[in-house]
Amino acid sequence: MNKNSEDRLSKPNKFILRAYEMINNPKFVDVVSWTESGYSFAILNINQFTTKVLPFYFKHKNFSSFVRQLNMYDFHKERDTGDIQIYTHSSFIRGHPEKLIEVHRKSSDLLTDNIPSSNLEKKYLLLNTKQKLLQEKVNTLEQSYKDVSNYNQLLMSQIIQCMDREQKVEQLLMMFIQQIKEVPSSLESSYLNIMGPNMARPLNPPFMGDYSRYGRM
Repeated sequence: MNKNSEDRLSKPNKFILRAYEMINNPKFVDVVSWTESGYSFAILNINQFTTKVLPFYFKHKNFSSFVRQLNMYDFHKERDTGDIQIYTHSSFIRGHPEKLIEVHRKSSDLLTDNIPSSNLEKKYLLLNTKQKLLQEKVNTLEQSYKDVSNYNQLLMSQIIQCMDREQKVEQLLMMFIQQIKEVPSSLESSYLNIMGPNMARPLNPPFMGDYSRYGRM
């Protein structure tokens, strides 16, 4: 038995607590009250009980539902005279609220009540699990978005740097090309200034005289 089951067995059921409080309420003594012995209680006016008492304690006006709950907790009907109905339970006694923890559902209902597998609890656990999974997915997506955003910023920064380098290289190439274009004219001017204008004429070809008159070597 788990801790939740132990806690449930150590405390009276909410239905039993409300029923006990209801019967002890002097405001409704003419509608529902303890019998003289204190070992049972009597519903003295079913119509008033249904329209005034049930909505006050159980938020409904279904008398049959209330009776079914009593039966589930093993209450027995002692007497039914039409307008008056008397119910009893060995642990539901006037002046002994400490015995209320002994009021349990019948065996088959008790097993169902003590394990966390009711339809409502199953739905709650399922929804809670789904909510946690969704939250984990949201956290993962948020982290992925941050990673992608950081990567895009880094990539953009690198692209800008590459564009700057490309622009600088292009400027250097243009300067280099311009300097190459200017080099020939400047060199020619310097050469003419140093060597004189005669050096601008082409040199005669080497003398190719007639060596036949000298005889053969």
